[in-house]
Amino acid sequence: MPTCFSHPYIKLDRFLLLAISAVALLLCAGGGKLYAGEFKNTPCWFEVPPDRTMTCGVLSVPENRKKKTGNQVTLSAIVFEPERERHEPIVFLTGGPGQPADISNREDIDGWWEFIGAQSWMIGRRVVVVDQRGIGKSAPTLDCSQYFEPDHWNAILKSVAADNNFGSFQKKELVACRTALVAKGIDLDAYNTEENAEDINDLRNALGIEKWVLYGISYGTRLALEVMNQHPEGVSASILDSVVPLDINYLSEDGPNLERSLKLLERDCQKENSCMKDLSKAVQVIVRQLDRQPLLLRSSGQDAKYTYVSGAEFLDIIFGMLYDRDAILSLPELIERTYEQDFRPLADILFEPDDLEISQGMDFSVTCSDNNMPDLSDKNDQYWAKWVQSDDYSWACPVWALEHGAASQPPPRRTDIPTLLLSGEYDPATPTVWANHAAQTLPFGQVVVFRGIGHDVIDSDPCGSKVTADFLANPRRKVTTACIAQMEAPKFANPVQKMWSGVTAQHALSAMASKQVRLPFRFRHLGSVSSE
Repeated sequence: MPTCFSHPYIKLDRFLLLAISAVALLLCAGGGKLYAGEFKNTPCWFEVPPDRTMTCGVLSVPENRKKKTGNQVTLSAIVFEPERERHEPIVFLTGGPGQPADISNREDIDGWWEFIGAQSWMIGRRVVVVDQRGIGKSAPTLDCSQYFEPDHWNAILKSVAADNNFGSFQKKELVACRTALVAKGIDLDAYNTEENAEDINDLRNALGIEKWVLYGISYGTRLALEVMNQHPEGVSASILDSVVPLDINYLSEDGPNLERSLKLLERDCQKENSCMKDLSKAVQVIVRQLDRQPLLLRSSGQDAKYTYVSGAEFLDIIFGMLYDRDAILSLPELIERTYEQDFRPLADILFEPDDLEISQGMDFSVTCSDNNMPDLSDKNDQYWAKWVQSDDYSWACPVWALEHGAASQPPPRRTDIPTLLLSGEYDPATPTVWANHAAQTLPFGQVVVFRGIGHDVIDSDPCGSKVTADFLANPRRKVTTACIAQMEAPKFANPVQKMWSGVTAQHALSAMASKQVRLPFRFRHLGSVSSE
């Protein structure tokens, strides 16, 4: 899905009311009761674009197939119909976990039609887009926005003297959200990758589709792999963009993954004499200094706000910028200027607004179920250790307290489903080594690495779409698309050209607010800034 899709921060009370009302209207309009396993065609909840054909509807599935309590989850889905169907359908699986599919309004739908029209491999196919359980227009939603104070989750102070005990505030707000969801009868243990995969297969059956192509990005690739594990009979091929393997405890890998990407950044920019010597060592120096003495930054303007920047926050910014091709170009300059005690670029990013929309409860339920907490007992000397330890999940998962804790992950099954695994070489969140690892159980899997790209390959460069089209033309044939060899390293600015601008900050925040990334929650605020 296009990473350019973004929406304003929406409060839960308004969002939940709209979602419940929409589902109620859809059921009434369809007439009669919604039965489990039946896809109920409904009038679309948005204006359908002229000369377009779309199928809208809802599907009721069991909330917890293991407990069989009778509780149901209602999934909202849309099928973008082709002018003439010539190939098997495609189902799109969003990332996050917790990212909505962006099917709420006409603006979303126009964006989807534009995206589909730009992908030659989607032409002649039905494209199925669904809000996964707990997300977006599906019900119930596990959104916590009503209970979260954005400044607390962004560590923003209204004054230097204000209480900065953000950890305590966050825990109270998370407990309030969890308590409210449980009081509604929601079984948080049921919101996990295994149940999610069963939902996707139920949707296929309900739509009368014999086989379809799975297309997942980031967490959506892990979900796709689980669908392939559970129901290979319904999958003809898979496109996995920015791969998260089933047997990777991904919360424990952020430190080494970041270090690997930084080494690549240092190698490429020094080849062009575009960055300071020993760039990765400079990052270590900055992080250790900020961990010892966090930096106080102040926004400019009439209503000044403040934030303290620790080494962990600095690594968060670097991690996010490595997702995005444009932001990667500016990263050496950010590191160099911070190292030289010029904190204006850093402040530009920290006080920029962030419109990331995510179902926080779904994120916690899935992530805490998929992972055991990292054991860093032998890594405390690493410069990134405090960053990993301060991850939201490290304290939030015990607070979220799933009944059965992290699920045991059985080894992936070997499957002969033709699979294309796309990887950006700079990606710190889903590195190439993960794609190679996942491919070990996929005899007909092909890993394609894209030079100079971070996260979400298909949205980052037209070559990703060309490779996908070539793959689907003959999924068991080796991809030899010419543009792969033409991909180049980032074109870093030389020292004379370097000049930080607001556009650079927007690129950085665009990367961190991507619809497919896995990042701690960020709710940024507007403001040009100065350091003090």
